[in-house]
Amino acid sequence: MAAGAGLVALAPPVAASAAPPAVTWSECVAYSDETLEAMGVRPEELPRIRALLARTDCGTVQVPLDYNHPNGTKITVAISRLRAADQRHRLGSMAVNPGGPGGSGYLMPHELALTSPQFEALAERYDLIGFDPRGVGYSTRAACARPGDDVTPPEIPAGPLTAETAKKIYDFQVLQNRTCWQSDPTFLGQLTTANVARDLEQVRRALGPGKLSYFGVSWGTLLGQVYRSLYPQSVGRMWLDSVVGPTANRLDSRFHDVTAADEGKIPRWAAWAAERDGTYHLGDTVKEVIALVKQLKAKLDAAPIQFSDLDQPIDGNLAAFLAVAPSPLWAEATPALAALATAKTGDPVPDALRPILIGDGPQEPTEPPADLPEQFNDTAGRAILCNDDTSPHDFPTFWKTYRSWQREFPITAGLAPFTQMCAGWPIPAKEPFQLRRSNGSLQLSGHRWESPTPFPWIAQVQAKIGGTVFTVEDDIHGSVARVPECTEHLEAYFLTGRPDSGGCDGVTPPADSATAAATVAAETAPVSTDLAPSGNRWTWRRH
Repeated sequence: MAAGAGLVALAPPVAASAAPPAVTWSECVAYSDETLEAMGVRPEELPRIRALLARTDCGTVQVPLDYNHPNGTKITVAISRLRAADQRHRLGSMAVNPGGPGGSGYLMPHELALTSPQFEALAERYDLIGFDPRGVGYSTRAACARPGDDVTPPEIPAGPLTAETAKKIYDFQVLQNRTCWQSDPTFLGQLTTANVARDLEQVRRALGPGKLSYFGVSWGTLLGQVYRSLYPQSVGRMWLDSVVGPTANRLDSRFHDVTAADEGKIPRWAAWAAERDGTYHLGDTVKEVIALVKQLKAKLDAAPIQFSDLDQPIDGNLAAFLAVAPSPLWAEATPALAALATAKTGDPVPDALRPILIGDGPQEPTEPPADLPEQFNDTAGRAILCNDDTSPHDFPTFWKTYRSWQREFPITAGLAPFTQMCAGWPIPAKEPFQLRRSNGSLQLSGHRWESPTPFPWIAQVQAKIGGTVFTVEDDIHGSVARVPECTEHLEAYFLTGRPDSGGCDGVTPPADSATAAATVAAETAPVSTDLAPSGNRWTWRRH
């Protein structure tokens, strides 16, 4: 095996007795007001974020590119340290990670402390450690070439996906992945969850003696599980929110479970809509509402609508997309679905659908500030997923699996990825990591109705590595750090270390006003659906 030969190492190859690495501290970036506002900081919050930045140390830690060759090529991992305000009563260091993979965590301590009073309180007692995983942001990054301008993605016609179209998409995915891989195979082959966990251990050692506490969301929970499995003696208190399952590195299993969760949460929305049948006229029982959605999806798949002021025809996947909307957006999605149910080809886009299909209209492109830090690195995200993926990458297997989902999930199967995203990636993993049970402190929080990390995964993780389960009764990915009622539990855990087997409501379904729904969405975690862009606007786009 070529550059990726070290991918399946299951124990840390660097001996614990080796001399600890050092942090190379340097002056932090002096972000402009324009940059901070581009990162989502409101103008009135600029003094607070600047006060937090004034308490921050910035540095890098050198780590091996390949842990099977610890004395070989080195790369750098960028870290930030938001120093505890009360150093006399400091409880240690807590690393944080926002997920992805590919997400930057460099300024996550500041974002958490700025938006959550409970995390601001934790920043009194903990040094909060942000870091960019290898391949992301200020850490060593990879090049990734794209196919030439003469190669264009295949068109995806409206209606059910055919084998012919799926094969064209698959072949284009193969070309994209092989072209990217050839840009820097030595580096790309070493982007794995296990190697990021090993890097985190080097960061802990570089910061000095003592255990490292940890808060992670989404993929950050998988990173936490792997880190804990490799280095159980290094972990202090750990809270993992929106927990990734122990088999989710196998992408066919992951997307099956996510699609099942989408299908499974429709009755909850249907009950809300049925209670408001006098307003939306979708049916006055859950059964009637779901039947209408199925009929509408079938109708639009057979005969997509072409609105007079929209270029792309609309098929049944839009009906599915609206039916699985996150609960803060039910008051926007439900009238949109009602409008779709009565719309006809040749009509203009109905008013209730315009924000979703057209958004805010064409925007003049603006040049981002020169010092704007990278928030997400697609190359690192894809490389980590594909290096960890143990599912088959061939087209016949993908197509057979995809077709089986159409039978199993009559409403939501069309929202599943249209291709095997790791097709053509040259080094599919055999067993990229093992998860092991240990006796240290571990808190797991799952969201009963969410789909990006389905609720059943949390029981699978608990059975595999232990921990105490905390249940959030919402459908919003990673909302524990955003909802005060929930974050109070998180704060108490990190201050006392006592596990919490309770729960919280999280983000509750909205009032009947779309404005109220949008406000709820804006004040909590960003909406997470497969077809929604990042941010708080919620607009339809096909894969």
